[in-house]
Amino acid sequence: MKVWQLLLVKGNDSFNKQELPLAEDYYHQAIECLEQEWHADIENSNLLLAWISAFHNLAVLYEEQGQPKMAFRYLQIPHQRMTELSQQSQYSDDLKFVALRTLKMTLMPLMAFSKKYPACDGCLTSLKKMEMDVNASQPVMH
Repeated sequence: MKVWQLLLVKGNDSFNKQELPLAEDYYHQAIECLEQEWHADIENSNLLLAWISAFHNLAVLYEEQGQPKMAFRYLQIPHQRMTELSQQSQYSDDLKFVALRTLKMTLMPLMAFSKKYPACDGCLTSLKKMEMDVNASQPVMH
């Protein structure tokens, strides 16, 4: 088992035991490990998905602690990164394809979160526009 995998497992175990500060620390460590590995192997979609998952775990943790602004921030980070990856020409078509496919995965929690917690009108409009853009740009598999 890779270090980041072990850290995510420990984070999940700590979260389930309601040891939230410990879970938070494990998730942050997992993100750090994942970012190092992913930087060395940017085409690895498993690392990318695990990285997104670690951020989403932190979002759930912060929501559980009554910190919706922090939770929203940790949902935004992977979505913004996938938007960047999908649009930057220096990356391979395969990576841009994966990033484009994961945009929907990162947008859905943002949309659900905005229904639970009031967001400004501009934020809601922006999220709805992103949702329409993501749905329109999803690659078609034949």
